[in-house]
Amino acid sequence: MSASSEKISVSIGKRELRWARERAQRAHVSLSAVFTEAVRLARQHEARLALLQWLGPKAQPTPKEEVAIREEWGERPAGKRSKR
Repeated sequence: MSASSEKISVSIGKRELRWARERAQRAHVSLSAVFTEAVRLARQHEARLALLQWLGPKAQPTPKEEVAIREEWGERPAGKRSKR
């Protein structure tokens, strides 16, 4: 264990643990790496939300801009997703 890491004990749901183990196998990484990635992504998400809040309402796209962005990304407009 490196000096910049700390061993901890966590409780996690069985389905989430099964998925995390499968993810680790698919990515050829450790279970710890999967958890570290999840925490990093959650921190980035919170930072993005904080930035949007700091920028204020003008940072939010208009509904028309949002549709254009989603189309550019190849996504279907909200509310028009296919049913499973």
